[in-house]
Amino acid sequence: MANKPDNNRGVTSSKIVYSIMQDRKGNMWFGTHAGAFIYDGKSLTNLSEKDGLCNNAVNDILEDKTGNIWFATHYKGVCYWNGITFTSLATKERESGTEVWSLYEDKAGQIWFPIENFGVYRYNSNSLTNFDKKDGLASGSIQDIFEDSQGNLWLGGYMGLFRYNGDSFYSVSKNGPW
Repeated sequence: MANKPDNNRGVTSSKIVYSIMQDRKGNMWFGTHAGAFIYDGKSLTNLSEKDGLCNNAVNDILEDKTGNIWFATHYKGVCYWNGITFTSLATKERESGTEVWSLYEDKAGQIWFPIENFGVYRYNSNSLTNFDKKDGLASGSIQDIFEDSQGNLWLGGYMGLFRYNGDSFYSVSKNGPW
């Protein structure tokens, strides 16, 4: 899986793997600079831009509840693969690329992902919604998302910790509000 290092991205090497995921069939998925690699226990297969992947620089991979495989990429946003074709999501773009580091599926089956400088997106198969400063999300640099047992989303990133209560985001410090 060695490939050319991407010197535009902080930590890099010819062998770097950004994400690892196991799908429901037991296949192992690896996100690299050269697209996604799938190991089925016998052979290694590569999915890349030549196959329709939105970008070869894969930061995260997620299998959703319906079996679609999602890809967060460093330069071309998010796309998903249904096993046959790729679908890219139409998000805000900038010339230097649309940097997405993580993917999260909530209990309702909605896919959440942050885009550097553009807040967070939520996709529910019918619509794509962008949340940013107007919604109380003060940080444009979210790195991770998690849903707790009460259904609250927690978002962490450059500007600290945020919580989404279903209506709006608010900042959480060591003193709360929790």
